[in-house]
Amino acid sequence: MHREVIATLTTVNQKFYDAFARAFVRSRGRSEPGLERVIVQVEPKDRFLDLGCGQGRVAILLPTTCTYVGIDYSEEMLAQARQLVTATTEHANATFVIGDLLNPQWHTKAEWHKAKFDWILLRAVLHHIPGWENRLRILEQATQILAPGGRIVMANWQFLEIERLRRRLLPWNTLSLTEKDVEPGDYLLDWQREGQGVRYVHLVDEFETLELAQAARLDLESLYRADGHQNNLTLYAVLSKS
Repeated sequence: MHREVIATLTTVNQKFYDAFARAFVRSRGRSEPGLERVIVQVEPKDRFLDLGCGQGRVAILLPTTCTYVGIDYSEEMLAQARQLVTATTEHANATFVIGDLLNPQWHTKAEWHKAKFDWILLRAVLHHIPGWENRLRILEQATQILAPGGRIVMANWQFLEIERLRRRLLPWNTLSLTEKDVEPGDYLLDWQREGQGVRYVHLVDEFETLELAQAARLDLESLYRADGHQNNLTLYAVLSKS
């Protein structure tokens, strides 16, 4: 995928989350069943890194004694996250940092490179990353800051399995692009809540999930679907170092 296309798709998503941060937060619940299966395994003293943290709701679900770092590229989403944590918990160990996972040096930031993390969550984030190479690089870099015995959790929307989401698919000419400009599995979704917007999404299905894990030399501990009205909205993969 050309750099110009990657930049276009990334800009579309960043503009979307900056513009619709509050509406997006109001559209989401406190948690999901699939996420709860992860949270209950977190120990009180664990270090937790939330990549693409959005509104920061994971922070308020964790034990307050955990060290939590959330990174996101949207200033508006981080503002919502800080407000949420301040309003709902006394989580003194929660830190939110602006950062772009497409920056090859994101994982060297001082906030997290000095100590390894017991948990690294990539929930609803890799499916917003254009380009196979970029998704793999981010996963490989996450392994570099994973503590011995730690876990990486990938969670991606399976939007083609959901009829209401399939109805929201948009043609590529919406962005003056064609299918030749993007990769198989790339799509555009519209948004019609408190305004109209567009998001780029990639279908990280079971096949690609396993392919990414193998390429990053990670072991698959569990793979399950959860969330949504039929418990099939999100595909979760719990991974560990070989």
